[in-house]
Amino acid sequence: MKKLLFLALLAVAAWYGWQHYGDLITRRPSHTAVIVNHSGRGMARVRLAVGGQTFVRETIADDAQAVIPFRVDNDASFQLVWEWADAGGEHSWSGGLVPKGPMAQRHIITVDPDGEVVYQPRIQ
Repeated sequence: MKKLLFLALLAVAAWYGWQHYGDLITRRPSHTAVIVNHSGRGMARVRLAVGGQTFVRETIADDAQAVIPFRVDNDASFQLVWEWADAGGEHSWSGGLVPKGPMAQRHIITVDPDGEVVYQPRIQ
């Protein structure tokens, strides 16, 4: 009985592998988010949410950038939340559009001295 159960599980696994071989081998395109700090002061507790995922960077120094690769299962938008390193208060921005694919993009999110955000999508 154990041998029959083992053979049945093996057959199901082989059938699944045969049917989904392309999905298992093919890599999906990966997007890249680049958070650029041109504010004149450091950013702290930076959180970027996209497609149900949240990516965290503790600090981003002035004139520095954080590069975050990610994938999405559906079209999505960004939610960026941060604090200034030298002063409290939470700032946030939401926007942009991340397509599911097949085209991968580089999403450049620039924070200026007034705390305003400039979003620029680029094809990779």
